[in-house]
Amino acid sequence: MDIIIAILQMLSVIGMVSFWIYFLIVENKDPEKTEVYLVFERSFILSDLGWVVPCLFISALGLFTNQEYWVFFSIAGGSAILILLLLDFSFNIQQKNYSKERRKENMLEIILNILCVILGPLFMLYGFFNM
Repeated sequence: MDIIIAILQMLSVIGMVSFWIYFLIVENKDPEKTEVYLVFERSFILSDLGWVVPCLFISALGLFTNQEYWVFFSIAGGSAILILLLLDFSFNIQQKNYSKERRKENMLEIILNILCVILGPLFMLYGFFNM
């Protein structure tokens, strides 16, 4: 199971970095996006790339090399995903981004939220139960 978690963590790292590259190149310059949305999304760059990505990367390396430190970084990364998800969820509810009328244009956001609901607790609990 360790190898599966490590692979999921590395895929999460690749996914987050890819999302931010896409966001900065495409969405950040999309005139259809509201200023409120852009300002909100930009506030996640530092936390995602400065904390979540390093935590998951270090945890995956620890799992691949059978090092005990992976537990701390898995729990830290998973819990960070959860808090960022809750912030994103709260914003999306307030902006009605999950409404039927706006669901199609926000499909990427919805998919990312679903992945975070699954992966955040998975990484956190897997680390906790392997302490």
